[in-house]
Amino acid sequence: MIIQIIFLVFLIFALFWFLSLLIAAYSGAPTIYSKDKIIKKALYAVNLNKNQKIVDFGCGNGRVLIIASRGFGARGVGVEISPFYYLLAKLNVLFSGESKNIKIYFGNIRDHEKLVNGADVVYLYLLDKIMRKIEPWIFNALKKNTKIISITFPFKNHKGQVYDGPPKIYIYN
Repeated sequence: MIIQIIFLVFLIFALFWFLSLLIAAYSGAPTIYSKDKIIKKALYAVNLNKNQKIVDFGCGNGRVLIIASRGFGARGVGVEISPFYYLLAKLNVLFSGESKNIKIYFGNIRDHEKLVNGADVVYLYLLDKIMRKIEPWIFNALKKNTKIISITFPFKNHKGQVYDGPPKIYIYN
């Protein structure tokens, strides 16, 4: 009986994880991770510093925000569309001790457009399809001095500074 319960719990967990991946992939935002070295290089490139606000659309497990908070003293806001990774990000932030500096929201980027208000830095690791979709509104919604970091995928209609990779890091002012 105990083995059946353990198997059932495992099966429910695996189904939840798989459905979360499908939701993210279907929305055009599959979970892709950067190495810590790349994240830090990108945050140094925009001169992220204490008390600045960084927004990570498609925050995955929340690692970018934790690095920004711990290593740079920034306040972070993340949005994640995958239910599994949303919960994982919430747990990672909680266990990292950075809950006072980082907030994680569930849903589509477009449902949380207001989060870019007051952002000093916006971090993106989104596929080309999503980058094209969000390009018009994100540049209109941001304040004048906000910097955008995009890993691997550039915006089509805006010129950014390129830091060679791999992966390439694009910085937009």
